[in-house]
Order: sequence, then C-alpha cells, then structure tokens
Amino acid sequence: MIEIDGLQKSFGSNRVLDGISLRVPEGKVVCVIGPSGSGKSTLLRCVNGLESYEGGDVRVDGLRVDRTQKEIRAVRQRVCMVFQRFNLFGHRTALENVTEGPIYALGVAREAAEREGMALLAQVGLAGKEKSYPAQLSGGQQQRVAIARALAMKPRAVLFDEPTSALDPELVGEVLRVMRDLARGGMTMMVVTHEIGFAREVADHVVFMDRGKVVEEGPPAEVLVAPRAPRTQDFLRRVLRPLEDKE
Repeated sequence: MIEIDGLQKSFGSNRVLDGISLRVPEGKVVCVIGPSGSGKSTLLRCVNGLESYEGGDVRVDGLRVDRTQKEIRAVRQRVCMVFQRFNLFGHRTALENVTEGPIYALGVAREAAEREGMALLAQVGLAGKEKSYPAQLSGGQQQRVAIARALAMKPRAVLFDEPTSALDPELVGEVLRVMRDLARGGMTMMVVTHEIGFAREVADHVVFMDRGKVVEEGPPAEVLVAPRAPRTQDFLRRVLRPLEDKE
C-alpha cells in the first residue's frame, strides 16, 4: 500500500531523512519509533505530500507522491493523516468537523455525510457528542473526532503522527482503544508513536529510526523484545526504565 525507496529530505544543511526505505503492506500496521528529531514525523508528512523531498521515491496505492504532479490530490484521498494536535475547526461541531471533507472534497450529499458521520462518531465512542464544539471536549475526545474525520474520507490507509503525545496520561487509553479496533478491522496503518506497549501489541512490523536512518526493523517480538542493534537497545532501555519505575 505504501512504498518508500531511498527517501531523502533536508532542511537547509540538516539531512532529516537519509535514504529511508520501507513498506507498509495492505491491511498491516507498521509502527515507527525512535528518539525526537529522528525524522519520524517528517517521514509521514512526505508520505501524505505535506513535505516535498529531494531524493528517492514514495508511492501510495501505486501513485507517486510528488507536489509537482496532479496525482497528489488522489493520493490524499487514499491516505489520511491524524495529527498530534487534532487540528479540528474550533467553530464547527464534532459532526461538522467529520462531514466537511466528504461534502466539499468528495461531493457527498449532506444528508448522507451526516448519517455516516454520526455512525463514525458512535464507532469511536462519541455518540451524543455530535453537537459539541472542540472546546467542550477533552483532548482524548477531540483526537477521536479527528480519527472519525479521517475515516469519513474512506481512506485506504491512515497515518498517525504521535496521536497520544498531546494527551494527559489518563486520556491516552481511549484513543489507543479506537486504534486497536481499527487494526483489528484490517485498516492499513502507519503509526509514529512512543507507546511501546501499543506497538508490541498491535504492530505487524516495527521500524526504529535514528538520525534520519532506519537502524533496525522487524516483527515486534524481535525489535522490541530482543533488539540486535546497540542503538535500539539503548533507546528501549531509556524509554522502558521510567515506565518500570512508575509501576
């Protein structure tokens, strides 16, 4: 579904992505982990056409992702992105946030879009919140509206950019539950996350990035339980130790 070959991206003299290659097969979940500044979010933005790139190739469902090509709009209809900060329209209700895309981008009739939007809000556990504005919702509820908004576009794949990083700890679980349900339903997902437990449970494949490179990748049982690369071992040791201390 998503094919990345030799991807290169720089900001000035800073090489953010240095020859990244990976695959996200249809119906699979690939989790990308790594320290801050390793290029994970930039990688997702290149896949969705939000960032240009200087070298390599990115394809989604067979279409090349390139700002200079007309196919970029078609790419964004095939793959949607859920951001860290929700990016909801503050002056729109939850239902309106979900239905804007189908009505104005896909040409869906308003009645049909609202019917589907209400079903999607119920799917993410927000039945009864259709008329609520973002300011009236918790962070976890806003992120679930954002997920429903992405699903309303009928994507072939969904990109998640650290979807729980802006949430209070007690709200993280409700978002991860929705993502687990999507994974069980066969949605193709590429997830940048610091939630190692989620990656271990849900991912089919885990990619560890550092300094713009793929250091190690493989099944969760290998990368997260018995990593081979010293850098992966060091990262997991640092990430998991605070969690163990809290327990």
